[in-house]
Amino acid sequence: MVRRHESLGTAGAAVGAGVPAEGTAEAAAQGAGQHDGLPYRDLKVMQFNIWLGGSEVEGGREGIADTVAATEPDVVTLSESNRERVDGLLDDLAKRGLTYFGYENAVDPAVISRWPIIAHTPFPSWSKVIVSVDGTEIAVYSGHLEYRYYVTYLPRGYGGGTPPPLPTHEYGWKKIPTGPITDAELIMRLNAASGRTQVTEAVLADVGRERFRGRLTLLAGDFNEPSHQDWDHRTGHLFDHHGTEVTWSTTKAIEDAGFRDSYREINPDPVRTPGFTWPSDNPGADVGQLTWASDADERDRIDFVFYLPDERLRLLDSILVGPSSTIVRSKRVEESGEDRFWRPTWIWPTDHKVVLSTFRVAAR
Repeated sequence: MVRRHESLGTAGAAVGAGVPAEGTAEAAAQGAGQHDGLPYRDLKVMQFNIWLGGSEVEGGREGIADTVAATEPDVVTLSESNRERVDGLLDDLAKRGLTYFGYENAVDPAVISRWPIIAHTPFPSWSKVIVSVDGTEIAVYSGHLEYRYYVTYLPRGYGGGTPPPLPTHEYGWKKIPTGPITDAELIMRLNAASGRTQVTEAVLADVGRERFRGRLTLLAGDFNEPSHQDWDHRTGHLFDHHGTEVTWSTTKAIEDAGFRDSYREINPDPVRTPGFTWPSDNPGADVGQLTWASDADERDRIDFVFYLPDERLRLLDSILVGPSSTIVRSKRVEESGEDRFWRPTWIWPTDHKVVLSTFRVAAR
């Protein structure tokens, strides 16, 4: 059921291991220790959209493995994956001297782990694995949600790929001739039609069973939907929101279930540290490949790592991995906020930025 790719050597193990972003010493730390006489293990969790297995960039497949090799996360939730891509990544990591575990039907979305995967369960748009960290079992949910109904584009003056016969379907993904649509009630209704929140609520019901079993719980993914924490009065006139405030329902449901958003907990201000994960600049891709709303500021935080609070689990840090440049109105520009980046010295393989959150787990 579970595949293990053994280390084949040490070549490439230090790829990109230059210098992480300033202030990320804890995030780069590895291994175990003791605190107040009790053993602990640091656990790095990465959400990584691998952009069709790196196929859109020359050297992209190698760039995916180099990203993991440079940052050495303990658990990676993968979006735009499939069985072939996961198997290839496990092999590429083994050639770099790194052992990661996968599982036999590693469909999109998937999970790989430096710790043994002892069980796995598929859900619509989600996968769950149980990882054993020094005997402490952790339920990890990986999500890659519906990409259509991307109605975060409506206030930016573009259609969001909403299918007929729903309102705004006539625009497809094109520019809206009459300009931005800022009707928050309509936006929320069309967003609900995507089913993203519905499939996530099914996972949240399963989370309750995992809590009953005493397992720690992490939930991550590419939601193709922003956070309700990022579209409030503070950002209403920024990032082409055009005064629109939206309570995006998927992150709200996750928060209502007791989870905490690791990035926003460490970086609470959506103006100073917006944490945009899409679109990301990519030097190996044409700008036209990186934007779907060419005349707008379409930046959003749509990749997340959530955790369920527990006395055995403590959040240490959360940063972005990827270029500090982005795409705004079809131009490559540097991000103007105060987000911290682990900037790649290797080929960047994707049109997303990666979220890397570090936790401390009390070991048994």
